[in-house]
Amino acid sequence: MSDYIVYYDSGTSNSRIYLLNRAFEVVYTEKKSVGSKDSAAAGDNLVLIQGLYELYRQMLSETGIAESEMDPVIYASGMVTSPYGLKEAPHLMIPASAQDFAEALVPFREERVFGRDFLLVRGMKTGGDDIAQINNMRGEEIEIIGTLDELARRYGGRKIALIFPGSHTHTVLVEEGCVKGILSSMTGELFYAMKKDTILAPLLDIPERELDPEMVREGMRNLELYGFNRAVYICHAMRLFNRNTPVQRKSYCEGVLNGGVAKALAFYCGGAWKGCDLAVIVSDPYMFALYSAILSEHPYIREIGHLPISKEKSYAVKGLKMILSARKRG
Repeated sequence: MSDYIVYYDSGTSNSRIYLLNRAFEVVYTEKKSVGSKDSAAAGDNLVLIQGLYELYRQMLSETGIAESEMDPVIYASGMVTSPYGLKEAPHLMIPASAQDFAEALVPFREERVFGRDFLLVRGMKTGGDDIAQINNMRGEEIEIIGTLDELARRYGGRKIALIFPGSHTHTVLVEEGCVKGILSSMTGELFYAMKKDTILAPLLDIPERELDPEMVREGMRNLELYGFNRAVYICHAMRLFNRNTPVQRKSYCEGVLNGGVAKALAFYCGGAWKGCDLAVIVSDPYMFALYSAILSEHPYIREIGHLPISKEKSYAVKGLKMILSARKRG
C-alpha cells in the first residue's frame, strides 16, 4: 500500500492540493489561483490541468516525497465535474449519504499532462419541475459529508440547517446522517461585485474583520421594509452624510446583502423543512458572527452552532476519508 494520498479541492477561481498520509492527516497543502472559470475563458480545460499539475510538482519539490510513494489514483472534488472541470458528470440527486457518494465516484484518465487516473466526487442537486425550488452545488458536498460524524455526536438525529457561507451560500437540511434538502443563495459574489464595481466600494473594502450585530440586524430590517435597492442606498447615504463608523456601515451592508438567506430559510423551515429549529454554521469566526446576527431573530431557528474551519482544519479532507471508507465497505 502506498504511503500518501493526493487530493484536490478545485473551485471556480482557486484550487487547493492536499497531501495526506494514510491516517488522513494533512502533510502538505497549498493553493493556486486557477479554477473552472479559467477553463471557461480559454475554451479548454488544459489551463486548469496545467495549474493542478504545477501544484503537484511544487508539492513534490517542497516535501521531497517520491511519486512512487503516492497512491496511483488522485482524488478531486468541487468544480472538477462541471462542464469546465476535468470531466463533466451529472449531479447526484438528494437524498444522499456518504455511501451514495462513494458509489457515484467518477473515474477519469488524464493523459495530456499527468498521465494518471483520477476519481472525482460529484456535486449534488434537488429535483422537481419548479425552477424556484431547484438547487445544486459542486464543492460543499464533500465538506457536508465531513461534518456528519461531528453533527451526530453533538446533536443526534435532529434536523439541522447546515450553512456554508461563500460565493454562493449553501444551506442544507441534514437529518440522521443524510442530506435531505438544499437551499442556495447568491451572497459572496454579490458582495464582491458591489465592492469592486459600485459606489459602495470604499465602504465595503475596509480591512477590519469586526462586526456590529445590531447594525447587521438594522440592514435586515430595512431590507424587509424598503426592499433591496433602497436598503443598499441607505448604506451609501450613511457614508455620504458621515453617519456611523466604518465598521457599523459595513455591518449594515452585510445585513442587506446576506439577509435574504434568513428569509429564504424561513420559507423552507415553515414548509418542506418543518421541524428544523437548529442552524449550524461552517465557517471562520467572522462569518459565524455575521450569520449568528442574521439568524438571531429568526422565526424558526432557536439554536445556532458553529463548526470552525481554517487552513489546518478541512472538512473536505474528512469528507474524502468518509467517502473512501464507505467505498471499501461497499
